[in-house]
Amino acid sequence: MKIQKTTAAILVLGAFAGAAHAQSVTLYGIADSGFLFNNNVKGEKLYGLSSATSSRWGLLGSEDLGGGLKAIFDLENGFTLGTGALSQGGLEFGRRAYVGLQSATYGTVTLGRQYSASNDATSNFASGADWAASGLGYGTRAGDVDNVDTSNRVQNAIKYTSPSYRGLTVGVLYSLGGQAGDFSRNEVTDAAVSYVNGPVKLGASYMFTKDPYYATFGDQGNSSSPTSATGGTNNMASRIYGGYASAGSQQIITAGGSYALGAATLAVLYSNTQFQNLGAVNAVGSYGTKYNGGTATFNSGELNVKYALTPALTLAGAYIYTHNSGADDVGSASYNQFNLGTIYQLSKRTSLYAIGFFETASGVDSTGKKAVADFSTSSYSSNNHQLAAIVGMTHKF
Repeated sequence: MKIQKTTAAILVLGAFAGAAHAQSVTLYGIADSGFLFNNNVKGEKLYGLSSATSSRWGLLGSEDLGGGLKAIFDLENGFTLGTGALSQGGLEFGRRAYVGLQSATYGTVTLGRQYSASNDATSNFASGADWAASGLGYGTRAGDVDNVDTSNRVQNAIKYTSPSYRGLTVGVLYSLGGQAGDFSRNEVTDAAVSYVNGPVKLGASYMFTKDPYYATFGDQGNSSSPTSATGGTNNMASRIYGGYASAGSQQIITAGGSYALGAATLAVLYSNTQFQNLGAVNAVGSYGTKYNGGTATFNSGELNVKYALTPALTLAGAYIYTHNSGADDVGSASYNQFNLGTIYQLSKRTSLYAIGFFETASGVDSTGKKAVADFSTSSYSSNNHQLAAIVGMTHKF
């Protein structure tokens, strides 16, 4: 009886509190796990559990302030389902954590750790961010060098997203470096535009980052303090671009679009990524390749096709080409990637998937060595090709 009365009192108090604040809070998340095979991780075969879509849980809230204005927040945690460990370098809300104001008339302003405006405008055109194992990181363009697949979030960011006007939406973001006496250190400036009209979707963006080794890749972009390297390790561990860790700035330009025709959706994406002013940053734990003020440029193109064979069964495929033009007389490298997948919806919330990946590499990579296939920062191949597959299940709540 005491337990019942206590429970009733808590429920009554909760109801009054909710009414007083006119607040809505939603718990949401994804639980994903699958069996992964990789035929060559530094010369060895890999078998294990992993995730095609990053497992997460979050709290999404809003409060009606009147006059069409709302206070909003989102706290989103990432975790590894196989072990229960925190993702994003152990941050409690490493996927995103922000608070802001939202108006249907004037747009939305948010402050905190967030996805970039560039991601909002262009990531939907990339297979890796859509169906090709975004959580695993295998389906991206050459180690996600352009960050279209949101490998790295933006910290300490102020972001504005406009309302949609005849299908047109504009987003801008600025991240403060927070360094006393050096206002521009580690800053991020980002702008994007997107357009939706029936079956047509278009997007384009520009992003400029000072000191990317710390501002973007600090502890793989997941550090709570993006001004240092954790434990003396290389913040940019990928052999594809890790040799450019000393870059003073990074510039990323992306553009893409998609067209839905019946059961089929065709998407294309282009990105140009430049690591500029090489040698400007003392990159702790880098590969040691030295450059003197040069620029390394990556050009990537992707063709991505999805087809709904039935309302429940989707087939998908993508081809990605990335070329690194090199820097300071160090040779260039090329990467070819093929993604192939199928998703079967058991319900609106639960699905089964099977996704395969194949990558080839040629030339000389950023470290000055013979280029190797490299699906992710820690699983590069011992030779110029790599094959992997994952089969699993996703549940959304």
